[in-house]
Amino acid sequence: MPIRGMLDAGVFQPREIDEMSAAFEATLAALNLVNRSDPVTTLIAKTIIDCAKTGKIERGRLRDCAIEAVTKH
Repeated sequence: MPIRGMLDAGVFQPREIDEMSAAFEATLAALNLVNRSDPVTTLIAKTIIDCAKTGKIERGRLRDCAIEAVTKH
């Protein structure tokens, strides 16, 4: 599932959406996830969106935020 389909219209600017999409792809690659129907990919997308809502939208930071969230014990 692409992250773009989960975004509310008008909440983020196009540049921010591009950064979130890049972070999503980078996170999937870092975690070796290729199955887009895996529930973990949905969790990653939601986590990236939540991290972006803090206002600091940069793909590396969003990727790190998502990895940290899904790898916590």
